[in-house]
Amino acid sequence: RGRAPRICRCTCMSTQSELLTWGSAQLKELSTDSGGASPAAEARYLLAWALGVDSLLRAPLEVPPIAEASYRTAVMKRARRIPRSHVTGQMYFRGLKLDAGEGVFTVRPETEMLVEHVLELISKDGIPEGEWVDLCSGSAAIALSLSLEGKHHVTAVEVDPSAFSYAQRNVAAHAQASVGLVNGDATQASTLKELGGKVALLVSNPPYVPPNEAPTQPEAQRDPAVALYGGGDDGTQIPKLLIDRCRDLLMKDGLLAMEHSASQAQTLREYARECGFTQVRTLSDLAGIPRFLFARYTEGE
Repeated sequence: RGRAPRICRCTCMSTQSELLTWGSAQLKELSTDSGGASPAAEARYLLAWALGVDSLLRAPLEVPPIAEASYRTAVMKRARRIPRSHVTGQMYFRGLKLDAGEGVFTVRPETEMLVEHVLELISKDGIPEGEWVDLCSGSAAIALSLSLEGKHHVTAVEVDPSAFSYAQRNVAAHAQASVGLVNGDATQASTLKELGGKVALLVSNPPYVPPNEAPTQPEAQRDPAVALYGGGDDGTQIPKLLIDRCRDLLMKDGLLAMEHSASQAQTLREYARECGFTQVRTLSDLAGIPRFLFARYTEGE
């Protein structure tokens, strides 16, 4: 009698190592500041995302076909310089996982330092008892971080409907935070009128990019223009309007913290002083670049 033919049951699944080697090769043109530390690190991140794990150590060495297909698609999108947050639909800010994608600003590590400076100053010097507000909130990243780490309610204002929808989802996903959302124009006197003179902390990462500093990276160019450009010849039109609003919102000795371009540091310090702020200073980001305006409102002192 002849033997029955052997049936090969091998699934021929690719291994993590094989896919990481392929992915790194596809992503070799990515620079170190385009969203991943390196092509290899970017490939590892995308494979972990496709597998639905925080670490590849928690995933099987052989990758299921569905996860492999998702990974290969994601790698090819990143190779075309589509932002990681648009590819995966998520981004991270101070350990928070946030919904992201087209229509909302992609958070940067520099802005994490804004929150760090705020929390350090509150711990060291204190602020009055009052409301906390995040203007031009975007995805609500700053508001959520301040609420969770500072253990305080934060009111977040965002004018763009698309960004506001992301903020709604992110606030809903982090129910342990206390964040109230307002869909409105932060530069208008009618927005938060009820909080006039009641705000102890006002934080903002507003549109501030000057026209001569337009982003050159393809990823950054995909951020919504409404979240990037500050208006005017030097990009300070919106930041100045927000400083004006701060005079109505902040209580005596209330703290203003605002991100800006390095080229705007002196201009915004001078303007803050003209508007009745004291203890005006510029703090730096992780790279040592002057990035954040900090000032106290002293009712015209």
